[in-house]
Amino acid sequence: MSYVIFSDSGSDLSNSRAQELNVKIIPLLYTIKNETYDSITDELMKFTYDSLKQKEKVSTSCANIYTIQNALEEELKKGNDVLYIAFSSGLSATYANGVEACKNLKELYPNRKVFILDSLCASGGLALLLINACLLRDQGKSIDEVVSFVEENKLRLTHLFTVDEMYYLYSGGRITKSTYLIARFAQIKPIMHVTDDGKLTATDKVIGRRKSLNTIISKTVESIENPEEQIIFISHGNCLEDAEYIKRKLLEKITVKDVIIDYIAPVIGVHSGPGTMAVFYFSKHRI
Repeated sequence: MSYVIFSDSGSDLSNSRAQELNVKIIPLLYTIKNETYDSITDELMKFTYDSLKQKEKVSTSCANIYTIQNALEEELKKGNDVLYIAFSSGLSATYANGVEACKNLKELYPNRKVFILDSLCASGGLALLLINACLLRDQGKSIDEVVSFVEENKLRLTHLFTVDEMYYLYSGGRITKSTYLIARFAQIKPIMHVTDDGKLTATDKVIGRRKSLNTIISKTVESIENPEEQIIFISHGNCLEDAEYIKRKLLEKITVKDVIIDYIAPVIGVHSGPGTMAVFYFSKHRI
């Protein structure tokens, strides 16, 4: 029985990369200047970050039950089983809505396989999980084998983030005004990661942008497992030069299979802001 892999915009996969992987993306919506968008293209990402720099009001929303159910059911009607690897439940209600959608579909299609997995990952972390899941699918692995791989390895995906301007965390209600003002005055840059329960939290605070980038580099080098077998994913909030700097410094210290650089897409970038930098890779456990 053939099967189709789904994910959502929380993976930060661009339209073109999703097509290359043959992954179906369920859109999480974002609204800029009262216009709502559901796709991820380079043009829209640049427009979003320009709008954020101008402090335009930008908002996001999760995928609802009906959107998810309709997308998955299209493939079930074609005779395919479905596997939906969802954006972390610790960061979005999309997974919870997906659970309800899949419950409905299992009742409608009792003889079919309908899986939804909480990736507990975000951005390039979820993208890396999908890349590996698709590789297994293309090697002929069954849907059950791919499910086992995801469940056994998702908590090995380390996510390291830093932001350039904490205003966007403040405007989204993730830090207090006093924390924002102190950080702005002192040029404090947080080092953040995604926890085992799929939530974003700060682990360190450093002074200055370059120090924050170098801290992410050193943490990656120290904790990456079998780097020569790995693809590293570097995501950026419209700051390609910093992404290239991180790539160059990492490759001076370790040998890897490949490095992918791409945007942090609007659904996450709205909350972290321009200048956000993130590195994703497999380690023994999340740090």
